Amino acid sequence: MSGPGSLVGSDEEEQTNYHTPDETGLTKSQKVALIAAWSIVKKDLVTHGRNIFVMFFEEYPQYLDYFDFGGGSAGELGENRSLHAHALNVMNFIGTLIDYGLNDPALLKCSLGKLVRNHRKRNVTKEDVAAVGGVIMRYSLKALEQHKTKTLEEAFGAFLGTVAAAFE
Repeated sequence: MSGPGSLVGSDEEEQTNYHTPDETGLTKSQKVALIAAWSIVKKDLVTHGRNIFVMFFEEYPQYLDYFDFGGGSAGELGENRSLHAHALNVMNFIGTLIDYGLNDPALLKCSLGKLVRNHRKRNVTKEDVAAVGGVIMRYSLKALEQHKTKTLEEAFGAFLGTVAAAFE
């Protein structure tokens, strides 16, 4: 039995905490799954970031007008260095949220607050962020097909939901 001064919680407490979302919106098991999956994705952020944004613009071509990638179709964007740079920034930010923010909810909240402030200047809405998040999730789960689990799917959903919810 654990008391107030105990450094170790009971097995029952640990089991409950492992499957209960904390202030990040994720459970411990979801965090473990997402951090492990991201360790694979981050080995090639440029390629994955480019692919995500090309997929996003193929699905949502209306968003091309929000960016200054020099025109052209979604298919032509795959070679656009400006898109690569933006995608890399986005992927690095997501990586920071996953690698550091999931274990430090105050850092996560602060980082999301800055993201919201920067994007509100461009009239980005929760729905816009949810659209990007949906593409990130679908692409990532497909790229991680051999590592895909229900927990990982739930983790991506909870994580990207937390990001979108910051825009409320």
